[in-house]
Amino acid sequence: MADFNDPPFDRMGNIIGGTHRCGVVEGLVGAVGELQQQVCAARGATVGMNEETFARLLQQREGETLDFKQELPGSSDLAVLISAFYNTRGGTIVIGVDDQRRPVGVNQPQGVEAGIVNIIRDRLDLDVPPTIEIVAYQGREFVVVTCPRGPYPPYFVRGEPRPYVRVGSTNRVATHAEIRHLYLLSGEVSYETLPCRGATLADLSPALITRYRERRGRHTAGALDISDEELLRNLGCVVEDEGRLLPTNAGVLLFCEDPYRFLRQNEITCAQFKGTDMLRTIDRKDLRGALPDLVMAAEQFLYRHIRIGHEVIGFEGIDYWEYPQEAMREALINAVIHRDYSIVGGRIRIFLFDDRIEFYSPGDLLPGVTVEKMQRLESQSKLRNPVVVEVFRDLGGFIEKMGTGIQRMARAMEEHGLLRPRFEELGGEFRVTLIGPGDRFMEKGAVPEWVRGLNERQVKAIGYVRQHGRVTSRQYQAFLGVSLSTAKRDLQTLVTRGFLRQQGTGRSSYYVLTRALDMPNE
Repeated sequence: MADFNDPPFDRMGNIIGGTHRCGVVEGLVGAVGELQQQVCAARGATVGMNEETFARLLQQREGETLDFKQELPGSSDLAVLISAFYNTRGGTIVIGVDDQRRPVGVNQPQGVEAGIVNIIRDRLDLDVPPTIEIVAYQGREFVVVTCPRGPYPPYFVRGEPRPYVRVGSTNRVATHAEIRHLYLLSGEVSYETLPCRGATLADLSPALITRYRERRGRHTAGALDISDEELLRNLGCVVEDEGRLLPTNAGVLLFCEDPYRFLRQNEITCAQFKGTDMLRTIDRKDLRGALPDLVMAAEQFLYRHIRIGHEVIGFEGIDYWEYPQEAMREALINAVIHRDYSIVGGRIRIFLFDDRIEFYSPGDLLPGVTVEKMQRLESQSKLRNPVVVEVFRDLGGFIEKMGTGIQRMARAMEEHGLLRPRFEELGGEFRVTLIGPGDRFMEKGAVPEWVRGLNERQVKAIGYVRQHGRVTSRQYQAFLGVSLSTAKRDLQTLVTRGFLRQQGTGRSSYYVLTRALDMPNE
């Protein structure tokens, strides 16, 4: 974790100075030889760039993540470029390409590599070294420097008072707002725990606080015998500032009836379009309110506009949703609890098309969280807004288990006979796409055979047992929010249909799957 001589912000979130330092840097770049070992180790740990890959790189234009140089730049210029890449989205520097993008090569690539190492040692403090490769192409040699996005920004050039960022194909001094955002990304300062400017304790709703107490009591089976002030302090929703108790940004987002008065980014735009593009809008709503209410309002918009088919099998009728509710809910909740609320003017957007639903969430992914891991359904529980997450978890019904939302979303789509969600980082925002059945909705084969004849609660119960191995009547009741008699009736139906088998008797009884189902990944 980065260490600072001085706090980066005053009480209202204004930068007051300080130089970015990192404890691991001392051992990492203490000497040229040691840094060269680190760079070579990083290079050896990666797949070397072949001629085909390098040729594709040369076809690209300079931009936010790519820069061409004919020769080794001066010390200051290279330090600025590398630090800008680390502070923005990472990037690649190719040395040996002239201004017309002709591959001219370099004469002494080892000398260029040593020069880069020297500049990094003398001018930068980097907790993760860049990868440096010498690439042969068309009889010439080039030096390629690959910079990651730094995990603990901002990164300063020694002697420079302000950090640099990459904008398009240029490097420039970061603005005050950009520097504050970099500190937020590093985790040194949390936006949600800063005082909300202009808000007072009177702006927090006693009704919303009471609702939280009641739902938390039901969810955790225990009442909170503390004052509202102490409760909000413990949650991180109020903070003392020069003797006054003020709501934090998280406190306003969670417990203010109209957070939009103070935080214009507190908004979800929902829109339904006709067809597969945005040319014709059928319906649009701009939703505002406390975050839990926003989730419920956005859910209702989705439920109003997706298709619900009805099918009669034998004497039994079932409703079949175009998209699984669990997948829509997970995509929505993830957008709300993980978005970057420090982006002024940013808002969550949910777009419904004839063939898909798109969820847009403001902000880049946190360092260490990647789209590739999501696609592999790996757990990633790094939190940008831990206060918001804790309150949603305490309320019950929003977060089942931390770090498993992506897996549950994917499983729900597959069990519904649909493709896994698509995850994309678009530069400043994150998009989740649920791809629907389109014209195949309710066609034979579009609905998994094992689903036919089951109601939605029973389908969810089977998914629960597949994940946890078993379910009790009480677990079914809590998971689906139904009465105990309904839970027992649904479970007995699944036993009669041959999906579940009851084990044990009385209060110790539970249910397990009796057979494999025709599902993806089985």
